[in-house]
Amino acid sequence: MGVYAVTGSASGMGAEVAEKLRAQGHTVIGVDIKAADVVADLSTAVGRNAAVDAVLPACGGTLVGGVL
Repeated sequence: MGVYAVTGSASGMGAEVAEKLRAQGHTVIGVDIKAADVVADLSTAVGRNAAVDAVLPACGGTLVGGVL
């Protein structure tokens, strides 16, 4: 199974995607502005850099894919 980063994972479509991936046995690293594995504001460059800095070690440097 793979490792995916899903942005907007705390609610709505992002939460649904994360749930479906987990149900299929994948590991999901949720990224959102609140209530996620990685909390970051992706509307800013600082937040995007922080998300990358947190996701890379969490996935061991290898992702199957990212879902935006």
